[in-house]
Amino acid sequence: MIPYVIGPITGVRDGSEKSYVPPKHCPSCGSDLVNFDGEVAWYCVNTQCPAQLIRHLEHFVSQSAMNIVGLGIQIVKQLIDAGLVSDLADLYTLDRDQLLALEGFGEKKVDNLLNAIETSKRQSLSRLLNGLGIRGVGEVMAADIAARYGSLSALGKATQEELEAIEGVGPNIAKAIVDWFARSENQKLLTKMKSVGLNPVQHIEKDEVQPKGELKLSGLTFVITGTLPSYSRNEMKAMLIRHGGKVTGSVSKKTSYLVAGEAAGSKLSKAKELGIQILDESGILAMIGEKE
Repeated sequence: MIPYVIGPITGVRDGSEKSYVPPKHCPSCGSDLVNFDGEVAWYCVNTQCPAQLIRHLEHFVSQSAMNIVGLGIQIVKQLIDAGLVSDLADLYTLDRDQLLALEGFGEKKVDNLLNAIETSKRQSLSRLLNGLGIRGVGEVMAADIAARYGSLSALGKATQEELEAIEGVGPNIAKAIVDWFARSENQKLLTKMKSVGLNPVQHIEKDEVQPKGELKLSGLTFVITGTLPSYSRNEMKAMLIRHGGKVTGSVSKKTSYLVAGEAAGSKLSKAKELGIQILDESGILAMIGEKE
């Protein structure tokens, strides 16, 4: 169970309390902080913020984003400490001699890393969009947005109203996307990415290609949650898409089925609340005619 605040305990107040005034600027980089309607938290959305750079890079190189094999968090820290990387695009300016000068970097390790970085330039727009770390834009939503706009340039011109027309994109996420592209530091990052050859247009990834003919799951929307017995979430997602289904990241009234494994959590509770049909792995395999 995830803990949450029910309300204040006014009985223990002694009158010395003062209202908290949140800061307007990030204490690390000085950028304006952003607060979204209905939320308490304030966010720094500067992708070059030193306090966030390690985690930004860790997400950017992850399997669900640019999938740069061999570039883990320890190497990310090492590159930052050495002054070789100050933003996401700097990964694509690393050269062999710089890396060989670092402790623990032999020729084979350096060559493998540089090859992995170069290979990542061929990743899809949806993966790059996910990797940018825009608030609320995860793997599923990045794919939907990329399919709608086709390029970062086109997405950067989208209005909040246009974005909200995409299923699953609410006002706060639409606002976060528009705000991200409006910031000069992020525009500089995108320009820098283009200069190093990182400017993909959207294409349908191999595991998302739908076969021709009758599709058993056409018109149905699925959400996957929990740990399935035989498939990872990505494998189940690919299977559902192959059969014509659409996979989203959150449960809503538009969800047709929830595919639930162990430790399903809040999505399972939400589905029950909305009366959405719940299937386990066996149930979905029976629906599409796949053998276990």
